[in-house]
Amino acid sequence: MHRKLSSNEIEAANRGEVSALLIRLGYQIYRPEADVDGVDLVLRQPSGDLVSVQLKSRLTVNWKLYGGRGIWMLFPGSPWDADEVRRWYLMPHDLLFQVMEKRHGHAPKWDGSWSVAKPAKDLLGFLEKTELRALR
Repeated sequence: MHRKLSSNEIEAANRGEVSALLIRLGYQIYRPEADVDGVDLVLRQPSGDLVSVQLKSRLTVNWKLYGGRGIWMLFPGSPWDADEVRRWYLMPHDLLFQVMEKRHGHAPKWDGSWSVAKPAKDLLGFLEKTELRALR
């Protein structure tokens, strides 16, 4: 049986897991000395473009924290499970925000932010275009 990890341990494990995938896909990873303005990582994409990235343990949008600032979101499609290889997604926050606002903006709990551990099946088609896929 696995012990429950602290939030810092989960973040470190996620960073290690997705870093290995990103390196295999040709990304270069830079880690700022401090998490300032929501930037956990800076990635040089295989195209050469640099993107500022917020690493999350679940699909998350939050206009107040990340909106209108050119930040990309990096998140897994499911909680960690020792028996499953997780899918990871990388996309601009504002694009993801638009989709989530359209889906959930009418919900009583909508306050310009939304978070979900496992995206609904009908959302996976949209996310598939942004999945980080390793050569198998």
